[in-house]
This record gives sequence, structure tokens and C-alpha cells, in this order.
Amino acid sequence: MEPATRALLDRTEPRRRGNGERQLAHNILMQVTWSLLAAALLGQLFLLGWLDVMS
Repeated sequence: MEPATRALLDRTEPRRRGNGERQLAHNILMQVTWSLLAAALLGQLFLLGWLDVMS
């Protein structure tokens, strides 16, 4: 890996807790965002299945 790439990764690395876990994992905004994304995905799959059954 090039030194410039390694320096960029080191500079932008997310904060970590004492046990090495990324701190971003417990951010409530990120949890809500991923929950909404999962709900949208399930809704899309349901609508796709419903469209297939109804046609």
C-alpha cells in the first residue's frame, strides 16, 4: 500500500472504544438510519412480491 494511502486511512480512522470496538456503532443516529434502510428494503421486497402475485 502506498504511503499516501496509508496516511489517509490513519487520518480518517473512526474513533474506537477501550475494547477496540468502533465508537460509531453506538451512535443513535446511525442506528436509526440503518433501521429505516432495513424497513425500506423489507417494504420494497413485500411490494415486489405483491406485484408478482397480483399480475
